[in-house]
Amino acid sequence: MKSVLIGTALAPFLFLGGCGPSSEAPPEEPAAGAVAMADAGEGGPTAEATADSADAKGFSQKVNAGGETGRFQFEYSWPAQVSAVPSLVARFDAERAAAYANWRGEWDEAQEDTVMADCVSCRSRGYDKEWSVVTDLPRYLSLSASVYSYTGGAHGMTVYDALVWDREKEVAIKPIDMFRNTQVLDAAVQDDFCDHLDKARARKRGGPVKRNGDPFYDCIAPVANSTVILGSAGKQGFDRVGFLIPAYNAGPYAEGTYEVTLPVTPALLDTVKPEYVRAFQVR
Repeated sequence: MKSVLIGTALAPFLFLGGCGPSSEAPPEEPAAGAVAMADAGEGGPTAEATADSADAKGFSQKVNAGGETGRFQFEYSWPAQVSAVPSLVARFDAERAAAYANWRGEWDEAQEDTVMADCVSCRSRGYDKEWSVVTDLPRYLSLSASVYSYTGGAHGMTVYDALVWDREKEVAIKPIDMFRNTQVLDAAVQDDFCDHLDKARARKRGGPVKRNGDPFYDCIAPVANSTVILGSAGKQGFDRVGFLIPAYNAGPYAEGTYEVTLPVTPALLDTVKPEYVRAFQVR
């Protein structure tokens, strides 16, 4: 898989009232590391999950169930680099199982709702978490995830997650926890962050952004409004920092998500905790 600085933005699930009715109960959750498929026939629910950890291939679970009373879609995936790390697979597999149980429970409850019996979208649920490689360094594997959820209504929402896997210590680290605190990181990047964000807003809006006291036009606090991820252009150390900004934090929903990527400067490096300084490089 190609290393990227950001996770892939996911297209919304489609919940269509014209889907055929479900004739059987939704399929059971397949386990990670297995290959499973269930098909109830035309109009029935289907579920598919594929993985081959032995060959260090990526993992993907997909569940698609329901019908006229509401749809249930669940997806969870990770790349081959994760499958090569058993401890990380165990971590993600536990998260996947918990997410499946939660969202399956949400959907089951929605099917029992008689008040909104004629509203297919109101009784539909969806969840999709896709992990992607940001950069793969000798010691650290940096990952980001795009997380799409649908709870009924006009549209779902996309947010982000991120972690850095330390191969030497076999622990997962939140990228933001590699910095001394959010205040010093914000102070070090605020001006450049605002400049890049305004340029991105202008590209989407077709004109310059004028500050007017509205958070959709004014600058925002970088860390509080985004998920921090760590990338590398030189492949020797983390030399750039990314900020993944969900919809509504920097603009209206119609504009979607925003991304700001900044190089590691001496000022930014000074905000890194001493134990992680050697993992970073100034660009």
